[in-house]
Amino acid sequence: MTYRRIASAATLAAAASLALAGVAAAHPAKAHKQVVQHVKLVVKSDTEHGKKGSDGKWHDAFLPANFKVKAGAKVLVTVVNYDDSAHSFHSKALKTNNIIMPGSEKGKATTFTFTAPTKAGKYLWNCDPKCDPWAMKHIGFMRGYVTVTS
Repeated sequence: MTYRRIASAATLAAAASLALAGVAAAHPAKAHKQVVQHVKLVVKSDTEHGKKGSDGKWHDAFLPANFKVKAGAKVLVTVVNYDDSAHSFHSKALKTNNIIMPGSEKGKATTFTFTAPTKAGKYLWNCDPKCDPWAMKHIGFMRGYVTVTS
């Protein structure tokens, strides 16, 4: 290879590197820096006065049962369970199924993650092991919505 060809190749490579650096600076890659959103939930049983239902009785409940997350965010969920029974956070639409370990009066934390859908909307979740039959059927108790916003 002649000196002229080597110099031309080096100049071309340098120009390409500068062009790529300029594009990267003008358009930083957002995909490499995923947003992490933290959510804290509490589980209380009917005997701990979790939440009073429309029937006038206390029921098991996730507090809050409904929450919002950003589209595409990695969601880090911490659930503190004060109930001595196991619960779960299950959603086919959110592609998550997590067991919440039995708690105590002091509470026991379980942490899990899921990635929010990129499409905005309301996504239903529910507690899968059958606990409080009334609460299992009512939004805001052992079921709720994750609202994904853009």
